[in-house]
Amino acid sequence: MKDQLEDISFRWAEKADMPVILSLIHELAIFEKSPEEVTISLDQLTEDWDLKKFVCIIAVPDFSNEVYGMALCYERYSTWKGLSAHLEDLIVRAPFRGRGVGGRLMEAVIQWARSIEAKRLHWEVLDWNSPAISFYESIGSEILKDWYPCRLSTSDLNNYSYKYPPFIYS
Repeated sequence: MKDQLEDISFRWAEKADMPVILSLIHELAIFEKSPEEVTISLDQLTEDWDLKKFVCIIAVPDFSNEVYGMALCYERYSTWKGLSAHLEDLIVRAPFRGRGVGGRLMEAVIQWARSIEAKRLHWEVLDWNSPAISFYESIGSEILKDWYPCRLSTSDLNNYSYKYPPFIYS
């Protein structure tokens, strides 16, 4: 195992961090073998950050402005539990993996979830990412194997054929 990184700090992302956050998103998409899936623009990411649609914790060394990794999160709601937290992405740049950055980012996320009084913290992990699965299990998380994530893409939403009268949303 590589040496732990000692001189590291964690801070909230600022508007000026949006380009590096987008860069980390692209790095994660490449790692997850889906680079073509990232369609968000820097403008959209910045606008969503301005609207407080997400928070982001950034890991930086104490001696420079380089970014080691990040955790992007937002609030969600559970009808069974109430306010929940969602970890959308946790990424550590390849040269810094295995050195404690991910664990410390996860602890920062847990602190954030507790600070908003979330009843649960949710995230997904790809079934082939065994190092991540092992890490998440090592911190006591439950890997739900009986729940399947579901989604409709933008194209699916736009092409959906309604069967019932439209709900008027205003």
